Amino acid sequence: MWYKQQKERQRGAVSLFVVIFAALLMTVVTVSFVQLMLKDQQQATTSDLSQSAYDSAEAGVEDAKRLLLLNQACENNTAASTVNCVAIKNALTPAPGQSETDCDTLAKAGLVAETNNETIIQQSDVANNDAKLDQAYTCVKIAVNTDDYKAHLDANQSTLVPITGVGTFDTVEVSWFTRADISSTTNDPTIGFPTSGADVSLPPVGDRWKFNYPSLMRTQLIQTGANFKLSDFDDSGAGKSDANTLFLYPSSTGLTDKDFALDARRVPTAGPQQTKCVTTFTASEYACTARIKLPAPIDGNTAQRNGYLRLTSLYNGASFKVRLLSGSDEVKFSNVQPIVDSTGRANDMFRRVQARVELKGDFTTPEAALDMQGNLCKNFTVTDQEDGYQGSTTCTP
Repeated sequence: MWYKQQKERQRGAVSLFVVIFAALLMTVVTVSFVQLMLKDQQQATTSDLSQSAYDSAEAGVEDAKRLLLLNQACENNTAASTVNCVAIKNALTPAPGQSETDCDTLAKAGLVAETNNETIIQQSDVANNDAKLDQAYTCVKIAVNTDDYKAHLDANQSTLVPITGVGTFDTVEVSWFTRADISSTTNDPTIGFPTSGADVSLPPVGDRWKFNYPSLMRTQLIQTGANFKLSDFDDSGAGKSDANTLFLYPSSTGLTDKDFALDARRVPTAGPQQTKCVTTFTASEYACTARIKLPAPIDGNTAQRNGYLRLTSLYNGASFKVRLLSGSDEVKFSNVQPIVDSTGRANDMFRRVQARVELKGDFTTPEAALDMQGNLCKNFTVTDQEDGYQGSTTCTP
């Protein structure tokens, strides 16, 4: 009898342990699932807040663009009478010793209103419902005068860079082709060159110009002085010229210092200029750099130089940077590519965005007078008749 009772007690204990371990297992599994759900929810919330903060910062950049366009209209005397040009100019003027404006630039210009030192982001003013999303940009700084001009060119694409400085300058420095421009499936950062000798011939596209070769940079200068005539583009001499072109050919043995006086059009015997480039990106962001001496304008007035640099990246795409120099001293660009530094907030999440704004004036420069794919047919007619022409022409593509 005693043995039977002892056996039943043991069975009960085993059942109890099974129940306890099963309950513990279910608890662990449940807690693990809850933790995973909470973690995923937290990640989703953080991602959503991060994107919202980024959107808020972008809104600050867009408002800064509006301010820069209004300032441009004020300088061109085309702004509406309701625009406070004095307030805009003062807001865009940094304090002494600073290179950029304060965080409240937009508010000082009268473009936006601030609440608790930040600008609330909302899509409409209806019942202020959008303000409940708790989005704002807290700081927008603008640097109108910048150390350099940066952009990217695709293969055979051109751009026009205004070269306007805060002071006089006599040299432009062009750097191009970064690690990001090497489009290789093997991610090989080694820089190659189309030639290692004196041969600077221009091969057919895709023949000798490989993916890791820096592009051939066509650099064209267009400038005027205070008293400019259209015929000045055809004149040159005594270190003066208003139009020059150099073809900067990437090389491991070329020179860095160049001069627009080497213009191949004005000196028919000259060809592309070999420009010294590095072989790796270890110590340099850009593979190639050329410092080009500028001629004086035809009227000799370098203090009122108004110039443009037209860059064309041939054979390969390239990111590039342009700097202005006076001798060896750097001269800042004046109101050419302002930098906007905007900080956005969503709840307690902050994101910061830095953007460059293109200000190229009130006109758009076309890439070409005629752009087409395929064949181009031209008809030329020569006649000595005063009231018409004789004969007919045929056109074969």
